Amino acid sequence: MAEPRTGRLVRELDGASVRQQWGTITENAVRLDRDDAARMVEALNADHAGAFNLFYVLRKHYWTAEGAEHEDVADVLKEQYERARDLNDDLAERITMLGGVPASTPPNLQEYAPVHLEAEHHFDLRASLEGDLEAYATLVASMREHVGLAKELGDEATVELLQDRLEVLEDDASDIEDFLADDALVTEGSR
Repeated sequence: MAEPRTGRLVRELDGASVRQQWGTITENAVRLDRDDAARMVEALNADHAGAFNLFYVLRKHYWTAEGAEHEDVADVLKEQYERARDLNDDLAERITMLGGVPASTPPNLQEYAPVHLEAEHHFDLRASLEGDLEAYATLVASMREHVGLAKELGDEATVELLQDRLEVLEDDASDIEDFLADDALVTEGSR
């Protein structure tokens, strides 16, 4: 087994000119006040990073799903991780539209993410899905809070984006709950 890498995770692009520094806000095309845009970008970076981590845990469980219903579960997980990836992209695009820079390096993504990555181990399917349900609940709670912030700031486009995606996340969480209600998803110790 390879030893974990240590050292720098992020490289600079020698000779490249920086168009915008991380953590800065430029004038934005939607003309949202710069201070308000900064607050919204900070909030959206948390949701963006959370969606990034949700994508990875769902994908991991897609790869490792096993048991009597593994094909059905894997099919749903594939659809869900594709939607999480699309959400991640949509949030990053909105951050850019607001004059910010989306989190994109592992250290920044992990600093911002309310949804945590799962340990490298291969867990039983029920435990994995329970973790996915918790990840959905965490991301949904964060996004709901940020809908309120967007309303407060008068950023209706962000309100609409978040509300539309919340419905999808809640539907996906419901699908996970349906699998968890199925007695076929037994834990390793209950066989």
